[in-house]
Amino acid sequence: SNPSCHPSTMTASGDEELSVLVIVPAGGGECREFEMEVGSQDTGAKLKKKIEKACGIPADDMELFLKNPGEGSKQKWIVDDTTLNEQEVMDSAVITVGVHGLAGQSNVAAEREDGDIPQDAVQNSIYAKGETSYYFAHAKKADDVPEEHRIVSGGPPQKLSESVSLAEPVSALKQLRIDEGEDPQRPERAILNYAWGDEKEVVKIYVSADSEPEALAAAKDGKNSEVEVRWLPKSLKLRVHAETLDWVLELDRIYYEIVPDECKFRVSQNKRITLTLKKKEAYTWLKLLKPDA
Repeated sequence: SNPSCHPSTMTASGDEELSVLVIVPAGGGECREFEMEVGSQDTGAKLKKKIEKACGIPADDMELFLKNPGEGSKQKWIVDDTTLNEQEVMDSAVITVGVHGLAGQSNVAAEREDGDIPQDAVQNSIYAKGETSYYFAHAKKADDVPEEHRIVSGGPPQKLSESVSLAEPVSALKQLRIDEGEDPQRPERAILNYAWGDEKEVVKIYVSADSEPEALAAAKDGKNSEVEVRWLPKSLKLRVHAETLDWVLELDRIYYEIVPDECKFRVSQNKRITLTLKKKEAYTWLKLLKPDA
């Protein structure tokens, strides 16, 4: 191993302690930064696990980019299966976190020989340090919502059509739910906490066990129709069947169009439900939902 030109701690195994700055975009153009101690013999995969522990982004949906200190240092991908030492990560390096494809799918890094950050404008805006943030967390505390509003059918009542007389909105809503094959007698609880990340061809929405433990417990492994999603071009409705009620996430003003037939979900038991929305056009999404009209 080559002699190091900066002071750092060396352990008996030849593992050097490095202090790196991790930058995680946190939505709205903001980003979180924190310092982290890592070992030079840690692999890229181990670094992802440490970052997952620190900020909750699933390691298998993460891409990491390295920029060493010093003028003219280029940003480059960090790969999973070699050590940080072999990837020339230096003390005081800056690690930027991006949310990317699922494990097992080919990732962009494998398709790029130069290992450099893609130069086209869209990708640059995605990887820029938080100017365009591609990971947003929505957290509304359920405790802030009065009990009678927590049992909802996925949000405030929408005007169904001009012809519905306002004297009987409940029966009209019930009728709509019966028409959609839903059980009108079953109470619903809103899923209030989710996170989302923009990727090149898709947008991912995460409902995690940390923020929605009851919904995740009800989802089990998702293999026996505990979880269903109704996809429409500009809306979706996630429904998790618990014993006595349904947990519901209803997003009815999605910003751009999605392709319902190519959208999918997966349940990682006791961890998270991931919804993958296939974009109709591969724009970068800066917002997930249109504001209330």
